[in-house]
Amino acid sequence: MRKILAVAALAALATASTGALAEPNPYDFQNLPKQPGQIQMVVAHTVNMEWSSHTAVLKRFTELVSIYTNNQIRGQIFPGAQLGGELEMSQQVRQGKIHVALPATNNLSAMAPSLNVFVLPYIATSTEEVNYLQDKLTPILVPRVIKEANVRIVGWENSGWRAFFYKSDNPIEKPSDLSKLKMRVPPNPIMIASYKAWGGQPTPLGWTELYNALQQGVVQGGDNPVTDVIGMKFHEVINRMTRFHYTILTHPIIVSETWFRGLSKPHQEAILRAGREATDYIRWWQPQDEAAWWKKAEAAGVKVTDIKDETEWVTKARAIWPEYYKTIGPDGEALAKQALGIVSDYQKMSVKK
Repeated sequence: MRKILAVAALAALATASTGALAEPNPYDFQNLPKQPGQIQMVVAHTVNMEWSSHTAVLKRFTELVSIYTNNQIRGQIFPGAQLGGELEMSQQVRQGKIHVALPATNNLSAMAPSLNVFVLPYIATSTEEVNYLQDKLTPILVPRVIKEANVRIVGWENSGWRAFFYKSDNPIEKPSDLSKLKMRVPPNPIMIASYKAWGGQPTPLGWTELYNALQQGVVQGGDNPVTDVIGMKFHEVINRMTRFHYTILTHPIIVSETWFRGLSKPHQEAILRAGREATDYIRWWQPQDEAAWWKKAEAAGVKVTDIKDETEWVTKARAIWPEYYKTIGPDGEALAKQALGIVSDYQKMSVKK
């Protein structure tokens, strides 16, 4: 009887503990009381999933800003494109109407061409290389992007490597396999040219239009990280994915330069610190989340193919670089070579380790 009572007590304790852990944090940036003179910080992004790398990095950033300013800056996050699409939000950040946003690098490059250096296919081929490149190249790009778009990069989010997702009887393994598939691409000239170099049929299309386009056969696929593909339920209208490393989907945390310059020095330092630490946090968080999404993809019946040798993909994609240096700026070639040098330095350091 005592044994039964002991087991019952442990079960009750476990239930109580679980219930306690499920309660929301009573003291975070969302529910702390307002203060006189408190600065409101409008934060926006386009993803409508409760937990994605987008929401995770912006929640972390907003909370850290609250902590490091002692709640003198209070953030409010608007997810799911409530304040517009990525380019529209970026324009509002430039104007100071939105204070913080998280656009894709390839979309923000329409306003800040210097960022196209990160869009060059196969500029880096591992997550570690991308992280190192961001750390070393961002200080060079920050003043350029401020001049181009009046926004300041304070941190980064990486959503994972863009993988092909598509509906087909056969897997994509070599560039020629793309010839019979219409693939959705973002409206970025370098990304469109990459597909053409592979012999594909790139079809620029808005992200919000994609599910219906797949369902209706307007396109047969596209490329995005697995979190986006499965999170947006594309597995209902596609049956395959192919993993490779031509580009990683990145989102800079951008802050309105007009708003930033109006802040006190301590508040500016808090913003910059929060950006650095949110970047470190999401680099830890995202790979774990991505691994879980690949399991969900396989559980949903999606057939996953890995390209073992990417030599042909690399050769054809990098062949377009000289034609698109100009999309980066007058010194596009020099900046691209500088980026390659940074990646090469990382590779050398990795070998020594």
